[in-house]
Amino acid sequence: MIIQSLCRYYDILAEDEDAGISRPGYSKGNVSFALVLSPEGELSYIVDLRIDDNKRKRPRAMDVPQQGVRSAGIAPNVLCDNAKYIFGVEKLKRSEFEKKFVKSSGKGASSDYRILAETEKEVVLVNQRSRDSFEAFKNLHHRLFDSLDDRGIRALLTFLDTWNPEEFARHPKIVEYMDELLGGGNCVFECEEVFLHKKPAVREIWENHLTLEGDDEVFTTQCLVTGKTAPVARVHNKIAGVVGAHPAGASLVTFNDVSFCSYGKEQSFNAPISKSAMFKYTTALNHLLAHQDYRIQIADTTVVFWAETSGTACEEVANLLFDPPDVFEGDTGGLDQDTERVQDWQKIELIQDILDKVRNGRKINLDYIGADQETNFYMLGLAPNNARLAVRFWHVDSFGNFVKKAARHHLDMEIVRGSRDPRYVSLYRLLRETVAQSAENKTPAPLLGGLVMGSILNGTPYPVQMYGAILSRVKVERSINSVRAGFIKAYLLRLSRAGLTNLKEDLISVSLKKDNQNVPYRLGRLFAILEKAQTDANKDVKSTISSKYFSSASTTPAVVFPVLLKLAQHHIAKSDWGFKTARDIEEALDGVDEFPAYLSLEEQGMFMLGYYHQRKANFTKKEDVVSEEA
Repeated sequence: MIIQSLCRYYDILAEDEDAGISRPGYSKGNVSFALVLSPEGELSYIVDLRIDDNKRKRPRAMDVPQQGVRSAGIAPNVLCDNAKYIFGVEKLKRSEFEKKFVKSSGKGASSDYRILAETEKEVVLVNQRSRDSFEAFKNLHHRLFDSLDDRGIRALLTFLDTWNPEEFARHPKIVEYMDELLGGGNCVFECEEVFLHKKPAVREIWENHLTLEGDDEVFTTQCLVTGKTAPVARVHNKIAGVVGAHPAGASLVTFNDVSFCSYGKEQSFNAPISKSAMFKYTTALNHLLAHQDYRIQIADTTVVFWAETSGTACEEVANLLFDPPDVFEGDTGGLDQDTERVQDWQKIELIQDILDKVRNGRKINLDYIGADQETNFYMLGLAPNNARLAVRFWHVDSFGNFVKKAARHHLDMEIVRGSRDPRYVSLYRLLRETVAQSAENKTPAPLLGGLVMGSILNGTPYPVQMYGAILSRVKVERSINSVRAGFIKAYLLRLSRAGLTNLKEDLISVSLKKDNQNVPYRLGRLFAILEKAQTDANKDVKSTISSKYFSSASTTPAVVFPVLLKLAQHHIAKSDWGFKTARDIEEALDGVDEFPAYLSLEEQGMFMLGYYHQRKANFTKKEDVVSEEA
């Protein structure tokens, strides 16, 4: 299902000229330099093709002849490769050089090398391996293009025939970019202002070569994806861009052990996918991973999403709902702000429009931004697993249903906020609340992201693991912010909606609800009132009752509250607001006949919700509270 959907998406992208998707036989290569050749086959100069994004220069993505999967062997690519293959030179760290060529001398170490340049940390050299790589690159291009009468190709072959790897560090055009060339970036060739790999005659030879290649070893059977009989891919292209996976890419379909194989088949012949389908799904998935609009990061899971339609409107809305910009309640989206801030506010207004319609049960209409609600929408969560990828989750729905479920998540998370709290919470920010704020590594538990995403996409109760982690952080840190309070409210709300708790839905509110008779909620309010009484009596207090009693008060109220109420009498006597505090305590205790000996996890959540609501009300202007209650 996953691979079939990616193949269909490739077909859609292939018809869209603006998508920039690679055709069969080609792939996106990270190209750093163009080597400009004269018609006589001399290296005239080098053009830096890297993109400067103000932080560092990064390679440019270009469509080049499909680059193979490299392992330990020598495997040159066509018309686009690195310095080791093009020039026959490589750069090693000093320690690696000494291990290979110096320390093991006489014990199998190679002595056939020549140092071209060196520093304390690195050595540039020509050795037997680099020479063999260059020779393989040269022979491949002779084999492919010897019969082609083209000035650019003849120049390339002349360059390869006359090039001496030991001249690398002395060539005047190479010296300027020597470190960058040896850094692993790919190079393409240019002659007479045309890239050789883009010439029609060159493309024709390359595509004919792919058609004829390996006919004597081809394995043909029915493709699991298309259902047609076709040549099967033995090894699948790597998938690059999954955070935490191997930088060179990892496999989605792979068999690396005999125990995984059957009927004597090897590698991916065990999951027969045609070469055509393999190319389509790997190209489409790499395309999605390479664009920020199609992906988000949730803990260790890289999530890609796409709609079965051309254009990017659906993907942009999905990205916006799961990773909204950091616009805060106190911001004013005025026109005097910079362009990026104005754009953020436009996005926030779009989210607000969607939420208002879902809240009021009205039909969502996104036609004006080009998003079709009836189109199929897909979400795929991938996590690193050594040299392979693990599928965390896979979700298929119509785009309209997806938007409604994502909007419902934000509505359930709604909570009264302060002026510096984010208006809408991204999944990244939400999951980060499960990690100690003082921790250097703020990566949440790997499985939480997939569990939370599953609850959002299916409209089911949130995972108790996430709820428990949030409660634990609140108790340990004695701190509850809008994100934590919002999730506690959302968890209890969905639990009540599903009929899995005795809590009534109307008791779980966005802001302070004074007529809420739930005892744990009232005790949470009471704790906030007692805390404020302490700070009113002693403005310079460094440690409030929260730092000593919050955890036990939210778990075993009968043990703690008698002590706190006795202590409060002392605070009331010292405070200028003693009468008001005494009245607030009396109001909070109305309906509380006795302090419970123990609070369950759900009741602890109501305690924390009451505490949060009361704290916000304590520091809200009276007229604001009146307007909210109205």
